[in-house]
Amino acid sequence: MEQKENLIDYLAELPNYLSWFIIPIYFTTASTMLLEISRSFNISAGNMSLIFTFFTMGLVLGQLTSVIYNKKFKKVMIIVGAYSLIIPILVILGFARSLYLFYVLYCLIGYLSGIIQIQTIKFILENKIKNKDRLVTILLFFYPIGSLVAPLFASSLIKNKIDWHFSYFIMASVSFLILILYVIIKWRASRLTAEDEEKISFKQIFFDRRRNIIFVLGLVLMFFYCISETVMATWSPTFLRAARALDIRYAGLTVSIFWLGILVGRIIVSFFAGRRNSNIIMLFLSILAFSSLVLFIVFKSKYAIFTTAAFAGLGYSGLATIGISSSGTIYERGRGILATIIFAVNYAGISISPFLTRFSSRYNMTFSIILAPVFMLLVFVVIIIKIAYEKKMLQLKL
Repeated sequence: MEQKENLIDYLAELPNYLSWFIIPIYFTTASTMLLEISRSFNISAGNMSLIFTFFTMGLVLGQLTSVIYNKKFKKVMIIVGAYSLIIPILVILGFARSLYLFYVLYCLIGYLSGIIQIQTIKFILENKIKNKDRLVTILLFFYPIGSLVAPLFASSLIKNKIDWHFSYFIMASVSFLILILYVIIKWRASRLTAEDEEKISFKQIFFDRRRNIIFVLGLVLMFFYCISETVMATWSPTFLRAARALDIRYAGLTVSIFWLGILVGRIIVSFFAGRRNSNIIMLFLSILAFSSLVLFIVFKSKYAIFTTAAFAGLGYSGLATIGISSSGTIYERGRGILATIIFAVNYAGISISPFLTRFSSRYNMTFSIILAPVFMLLVFVVIIIKIAYEKKMLQLKL
């Protein structure tokens, strides 16, 4: 079948893009309004913050179980079903007055969001567009947009003295619009039948030892990358305040600049993806990220810190997108299973990061942030090994 490569085909994935936009809004909006929410329940913000733990637990569980539903249902049916449950849950949260109900509902939203994430990745990886690196880059471009929009959205409500409950009604309305887009655009888009999905086993997917090694190298790369990114995104404000005596506003601004660097970088990478060798692009990005992180730690001027954070974001920008794309398309079949394994490894890296920073910060605050460039250096090493192995396999074929 002829591969498609035109603007209409990219636009046809709009519902999937918007899914990756709305999921961080579910998660991040409450963090900005946490004090207001905790006051409503008359509890500490620390206890209220457990909703994020429940959301993340649900998200990982949803990602791990998402492909099970493909045995009976098509991708679009699963996503529409998930949104059909998320919308009333958001409405209930808008009226909720029970803390335990909040915990349970956030876990459910996380679970349904995890299901949606894997199904959207399946849509992308099984798409007829040949340039998967660019397509995945565009998809993941919308996640940091949602991460940036969420605090602005929440803070604007609070500043205008609008009750925080109203935010959940707005999120439900946006979710409903996304659901409508899936019904209109993607209802007939599923390409694997239920029977085809049931026949796919691990032996049928991982039948080639050489490809398996490349896939494992891709997983190791993503594991190291997620540790490095999480340390930078979550721990750098604490490091800047404790070790660089930076004001909390500037520390927070640094993270925003870092995410803006990722956004700009993904726009740039989308132009080069598919036109240049993906390993070479990742190699260049890992060098840029590593060198920027080293300077970020060394410099003490806030403007130098802002600049290096921006360049670090540029370096991080395409590593996740190209890493997911290259690992998720190694085999033609079972891409939902591949995506599930990739995201399980990603969250393993994300989950272990707080323990690493907590342990290292007991001895030295600077040493704790050094974890970011150290693991980025490991990413660089894995890319080198991956390039060498793939070159060796190519020579053997010749």
